Formats: sequence, C-alpha cells, structure tokens
Amino acid sequence: MARSSSPLVNKASPTEQHRLLRARRSSKRVTALSPVALLDATLPGAEHLVPVLQQDDTSVVAAATAPKRDATLSDETLAVHAGEKMGKNGAMDTDSIATPIVSGTTHWFKSSGDLIAFKEGRRHSFEYGRYGNPTVKVLEDKISALERAESMLVTSSGMNAIVATLLALVPPGAGHVVTTTECYSEARAFIRDKLSKMGIKVTFVELNDMETLKAVLDMGDVTLFYTDSPSNPHLKCIDIKLVAELCHRKGALVCIDSTLASPINQKPLTLGADVVVHSATKYIAGHHDVSHRGMH
Repeated sequence: MARSSSPLVNKASPTEQHRLLRARRSSKRVTALSPVALLDATLPGAEHLVPVLQQDDTSVVAAATAPKRDATLSDETLAVHAGEKMGKNGAMDTDSIATPIVSGTTHWFKSSGDLIAFKEGRRHSFEYGRYGNPTVKVLEDKISALERAESMLVTSSGMNAIVATLLALVPPGAGHVVTTTECYSEARAFIRDKLSKMGIKVTFVELNDMETLKAVLDMGDVTLFYTDSPSNPHLKCIDIKLVAELCHRKGALVCIDSTLASPINQKPLTLGADVVVHSATKYIAGHHDVSHRGMH
C-alpha cells in the first residue's frame, strides 16, 4: 500500500465528525417543514375544526384545532406531503413515512369509552371501510389541499360521484338542473333519462351560450348548473367564473367536472364553483388501473 509523504493529519472521532457535520448543515440556515406544518397544509382554507389525536392516560381523545393553510406551499409540495400523517399517532400507528395501503374492512376500539367518544364526535377514528379508512382519508386530504377545498369524498367510480352529487343537491319533484349539450355522455344521459323521471326539470344549453343561460336562470327555479370543463372528450372550456356569478345571482349552485384539467391545471372552487368532481381514472391515477371519483 502506498503511503503519502505528507505529514499525518489527526482525524476526528466518528462522534466529533457527526457533530461537525451537523454544525455545517445548521450554518446554512436551511429550514424544513415540520410534520405539524405539513398537517396544517392538509386542508388549505378550512375554517372548520379538525380533530388531532392526543395521548391521554386512559385513552386517545380528540383535541380540536383550526389548521391554517400556508399559502407559500406549492402544488408539488402539497401533492407529496398534504394529508400524510407522519410518524406515530397519525392516520395509523406506524413509523412509515408514506401512508401504507389499508385493505382491512373493520377497525376496532380499545374501549367502550373510545367508541362513545367517536360516536359523539369527540374522537377521530375509523369504524368501517364503507365510511373510509386511513389510506382513503390521506387521498381525500391530499386532493382537497390541491383543490383548495374544505373537504372531499372519494367514491368507487366517476358516475357514483356524479349521481350522488346530483341526488344530494337537487330535490325530487321540485329541482331544476341546467346542463350543457357538451359534457360527459353518461352524465348527460343520467340527467336526461333518470332525473326527469324523478320530477326534476332538466334544461340543456350550449356550452358557452351565456345569453340562453341567463334567460333560463331568470326563470328563478334553477337548483344546479352542471357541466365538464374542459369537456369530455372535446376539451371545450367554459368561463367558470362568469357562470358562477350568473348562477349565484339567481340562487343556483354550480358543479364542475374538472377531470380533464386535474387539480394542477384548474381549481374551479377558487373561480366560484360550489362543487367539483374528478375521475381519478384519468390524470390523478393515470395508469389505467384505478377506478374512483372524488367530490369536493
């Protein structure tokens, strides 16, 4: 082995090397978001109270906090970190950085007191897969953050979300839905063929025919305006801000299917829409191996 002819240099011990390295890193003043800050980014703009788990001597109880959205977080950061409950006592008791996929259907409670607290809304937990699980909750929080939404609900398919939205917001026998001739064909068929049988009035207008839309709204009985933007499959767009202003002036809600824009390219809620739906089969998943839908 060749040796250097230069004088020997005393090397620091491993412990000393680690201390010096930490000192050099800290001197650069590089700051990272804490897990609390990342949790606060989960529901940007949310004003409602979000329960956070805290350890108690006898059980886990919920403490209500009001997270504040950090407007400096980019969509890229939110896509990675929003909704992720880092470390233990988060979405599930795990040290995994990324939330593991939960496939179990039923969740247990340590005591009847925990169950009562959950039922009374004093404890955040999971009960049955139909109502959600830790993996689904992280997905909901993540997309909700990207959309700047108050909350989100993930369903099993696109039409499931559309049907649930329409049936929840439009009363049978008294509602009036306005939609466009240029929108997803299955949604258009459901509105035309099914809602009409429930005594719900249906009106179709051209995608950007604002004058006809104004005339229909002037009738004073419109409950909901629904369309795609960009439309599926022709990618035609509507002026969401203008439509929202016209509809709200007459007391009508606005629901936009923003699937073909994704939350990265368009945020209808910030333009005045009341509800947004996405088909995750397209850009949110994008690998032809997922079928689900989200409502905000």
